[in-house]
This record gives sequence, C-alpha cells and structure tokens, in this order.
Amino acid sequence: MTKEPVDEVIEERGNIEKSDKGGRPLMQSSDCVSQTQDLATVSLTDSGSSSSKPVCYITGPVKVAKLITCKVVDGLSSLMVSGSEELVSSVLRIEIPSSTKSPLFPLSIAMPFRASYRGYYREVTVKVVDQEQRVSYVSPIATESSYEGHRGSFAVVRVYTLGVFAVVSRLQRETFTIPKRGISVKLTVDPRICLDYSPGSFTTPVVAQAMVQPVDAILLNSLKSWNDSYRSILTTSPLLYLNHPSTLSFRRPVTITLPCPPNPDKRKTGEDNSHTRPNSKALRPDTFPPCQIRVLSASLKSSRELCKEQLAVLGWRDEQWNVLDQISVRNLQNGLVSFDLMDNCERLIVLRLLSSIRPPCLTFFAQDLEESVRTCAVTVVLHTKREDPSNAILAAHPSRDLSWALNEFRAQAYFGPPEPSTEFSMREGDQLLLKFSGNITSAAGDQGTAPHTVTLHIQRRNWLCLKLKEQDPFGNYSSPHYKGTAILFRIPRDQLVWRGDQAVISEDYKLEAPVCKLSLTLPKTVKTLNRPMSAKVLRHDQRELLCDELLAWLSGELSEEDAALLVMCLRLRRSTVQLARLRAPDSLSLQTFNILSTWRRSLPSSTPKRPLLARCLTHIGRPELAAELLRRGPAVDEGERKHVEPWRFKTLRRSVTSHGTLRQSITLE
Repeated sequence: MTKEPVDEVIEERGNIEKSDKGGRPLMQSSDCVSQTQDLATVSLTDSGSSSSKPVCYITGPVKVAKLITCKVVDGLSSLMVSGSEELVSSVLRIEIPSSTKSPLFPLSIAMPFRASYRGYYREVTVKVVDQEQRVSYVSPIATESSYEGHRGSFAVVRVYTLGVFAVVSRLQRETFTIPKRGISVKLTVDPRICLDYSPGSFTTPVVAQAMVQPVDAILLNSLKSWNDSYRSILTTSPLLYLNHPSTLSFRRPVTITLPCPPNPDKRKTGEDNSHTRPNSKALRPDTFPPCQIRVLSASLKSSRELCKEQLAVLGWRDEQWNVLDQISVRNLQNGLVSFDLMDNCERLIVLRLLSSIRPPCLTFFAQDLEESVRTCAVTVVLHTKREDPSNAILAAHPSRDLSWALNEFRAQAYFGPPEPSTEFSMREGDQLLLKFSGNITSAAGDQGTAPHTVTLHIQRRNWLCLKLKEQDPFGNYSSPHYKGTAILFRIPRDQLVWRGDQAVISEDYKLEAPVCKLSLTLPKTVKTLNRPMSAKVLRHDQRELLCDELLAWLSGELSEEDAALLVMCLRLRRSTVQLARLRAPDSLSLQTFNILSTWRRSLPSSTPKRPLLARCLTHIGRPELAAELLRRGPAVDEGERKHVEPWRFKTLRRSVTSHGTLRQSITLE
C-alpha cells in the first residue's frame, strides 16, 4: 500500500485511534485527532439508527475510512447461515461510495460477537456476501482485541471487498494435503480420529478437508424413545465429513479410526428382548415407509438374533445414506473402531448394535440423526408488562435455556400469562410468522405489508417487541378483558428470499399448520370522551330554560281546543293524553301541565326545548303565546327568534266537535 501522509485535522464519524502499519491501535481519542500516519481506526455506528453505540471498527487509509458507512441489517440474518452454522453477531452492511478512487484495500474490520457455545469442535469465522451475492469465508486474524479501552471478543479480518458481513460459528474445518507417498492425519478437534492414507492412494497431491460433528448421548436416547425400532442401537461414533476431489477415486484403501463407545451397561448384553416391544408396529417389516434406498448387498448380517454386539458403517453417497455392509469393522482398545474405505464417501458414521437391524431402518436412523443434530427444541414465550399490559415481548428460546429466559423477563418486569408454549423443533435461521385472531392485534405496522417475524438464532437474543391493542372497543362486552390469540407459523429458511435488506417469504410458499397458539387478554379501561372544541357546552340553567313556572303559566293560557292542537303538533302518544286525564280529570290546566311535563322529559337534555315549543304554538295559531314564552325566558339567538315570527307562518285552525272529530281550516295571517 502506498503511503499518503496526512497532516490536517480530520473530524471522523466516531472515535478515531492512531494505528501502526499493521492496523493495531496505538492511541485513543474521543472525537477527532491529528493524523500523522496513513492509517486510522474508525468506530462506525448504525447509520439507520439514532444509537451512538459502535457496531464495528475499521482500520484503513484516513481519506477512505471517513467515507465508509455501516448499517445493521439483521433482517437478513436468516440468509446468512447455512448447514450447521450459527449466527453470533449482528449482520452489517458496509459500503463506500462508488466514486471513491483512493486505494481501499486491504481494510481491517473488527466485528464484536458473543459465542455462548464454542468448544473444540466449532470455530468462529466471518461470512461475507459481496455486491453480487457471492459468499466467501474469511478466517479471523484474532478473536480477542481491545478497542476504546474495552477488551472483548472481536473477529478481526482483512478484506478486499465490501458487502454484508456476519460472524458465524461453524464446525471446525481441517484442511490438509495428501502427498503421493501417503500420510497419517490425526484431527486436531479429536486426536482419536485418524485418517491413514496408504502410499499411492492418489496419483497426484490432493487437498482434502475434514469436519467432525459430535453426537450427544442425550440426542441418541431421544431418538430411541421416539422410534422403537432404534432401541437396538447402543452407541454411535461422531459424524465424520470428508471432502476429497470428486473426480479422483481411491487407488488404495484408506484406514479410518473413529471413537465408538462400548455398551454403557454390559449387563444388558444378553437381554435382547428387553430392548424390544413385541406389540410395536415399528418392528414389522411392512411398516417402513416406501423409499428408494440403495443397499450395496442383500443384508447387513444374518437375520438371526446374535448374542454379541455388532458394528455397522453407513456412508453418504449418491445423495443418500447407504449401509456399507461389505466393510469389515475392527474393534480396538479404548472404544475405538477402524475400517478400510475404498469408496469416496462425503459422510461416515459407525453404529454399535445390540442385535441385527434391517438396512432400511439404519438409513432412516442416519437421516433422523443428521436432522436432529441441526434442529433445536424451541419454546415460545409471550409476556406483558405488569404496569402496561399492552406492552408485550415475544421471544423464541431453546428449551434448555427457558429458565434463564424467564428470569431475564422477570428482571425486566415482564410476566405471564400466557404460559410458555409447548416444545417444537426449529433449525437455525428459521422464522416464526406471527398472526393475530380474535379481538386483539398489534398496533405496530400493518400485517399485510410488514408481517411480524421472529428469527431463531441459538446463540442470540430473539425478541420481538409488540404493542397490543383491541380491534373492537365494544367487543367482548360480557368479559372484563379483551380476548385474542397469537398464532405462530414456522417458515423454513430455505423458503426465504433476499429482497433489499430483508429476508421475505417466497411467494410460492404456502403456510403449513401453526406450531403453537397463545391466548391473549387485555384489561378494559374506562374510555374518556374528548369533546370537540367547536361543541356548544350548555350550562345547567340553559338546559332547564323551560321551567315548571313557564309550563304552569302556559297551561293556564291554553284553551281545550288549543291543547288538543298542541298535542297533535308535539306528536305525543294517545297514552300520554289518557294518563294526564286520569291524573287530573277535573282540571284542564293541570292536564295540559302534565302533558307538557311528559313531553319535556322525553327530549334529550341538550335539545333547546323553549324555542321548539314556541314554534309549535305558532303552528297552532297562538303566536302571541310563543312571543310571550320567549320573552319570559332568557334571551335567545336571533336565528331562533326568526322561526317564531308570526307573519312567516301559516296558521293552522282546528276545532274539535262534540263527537271528537277534527275540523280544520288554514288561513294566512
């Protein structure tokens, strides 16, 4: 790299550290520093968030380092893992303007990560997806470093391209070269595993790669309890992954030594019947599902039950598991077994059997074992804040960490109900799609355009913050709570596609049955009605403008004919008139007062009763009473007074005959 000394003071996006030519921090500063070297270490923050917490550190030329931008794109986390990989950091998109012409590379990038389960069989590496979505892996120069005075886990790598970066934990890969004279390789992850290549195994030097996947005894016991036909399998060796050039075949046999523990309980050696269930359908030959399985010979061993233990080798070839029953397996000391392999197999495993098992059953076991190694038992927890029940958190945790997760929820004041869901299996990178039913939904976003999803990462926190709300405030009227259900669907990671900075569900994928349902409740609260500013607020005296004194005066001024016409104009029921006559059979004014009082009570409190009664008096031909009624009460608006002007209305004259019939005539005043 050509040196370009810089003497000016440059203000960086984050904290800047002086570095030597190797990119190691020499001095720390807060906001800006005078640069005298050609390299600088810059702390980058998430450009899509307001947080000032650094997400990575980049060491490079000063003029270039200040142009680099970083964005956290955890929405792509499902697409950043494959196989047995596990995500242990945030997903970052690191870019630089395309117009930059200064020499960029190599750049040194330090990404913080947190690996809860490391062990001897796994390694930490940085996965890079460039602009054209080509995937590459970069081994870290260091996994422990110090930045800004804090020492921690940082994956430091030198890169020659930019794109999307993530730190993943994967099975440790051991690469070695096989010369023509042969070689004996003991793997670093487990020295008991030995690969002995005889001289002349290959005609030319060959580069090979090996990985080891341990098999836990708990996992084996789980498979045996799930399927009765696996009960005769005592122990297994680790899964051995071998990668040789596919175009070359072995010219000499390769001797492979693997650990395969002996029977954990020798007392059960002769008790073959105790490991089987005669009534179980899983042991019947006709119950195996139809599947095309390539078997290299007629059977593994004789179909008779043998009293001694047996060893079986299975290999992955031609995209399927095969029983290699032509191979003779030798028992060595300390629980080791060895065999000679002539065919190029990508995966190998040795099974220690208590009795003979049909080859189809062994191949099914290998498939189930490989799938179980890559899956995890998951429990979903949905808890709400005790002070604010609408504030909720949805989390997907491995079942083995459930107690720790519940304690963390309680420390942050999140409690149930609902209770945690039942266990179900998921793979690293699978998503859970959340949907709501009933009268409860989430207030954040529209599910049609932005669905709520939770991505499972075994070594990371998988939380989704929700703001619950009711859909219908008048629903669930017979219950003190609003009720709903959270429904979760599992989305396999191979059904997700890359779109922008998100992993979205493929359009061709159809949702399967939900993996779990959680019942939700929200307590009802007293609704406060906010009156608009333009609403007219009536005082108590304004609502009671038509008082009893006015009604008593008006009742004394009306004749029997006027009272009958007023009843028709006010549209009162006949039962109201009859009830008034029963209460005061001898007093016309008291009957009229009871009728007007009943009419006043039937109207809403906010209705202007006095102007309404004045208009009715004008309609029946008594405008002078209407004017006197308005004059006796408080002043009214000019708009109300215009409606009772006597010359603007037609007068309705009606009279009642002695037979109760009406006689009417209309005259214009």
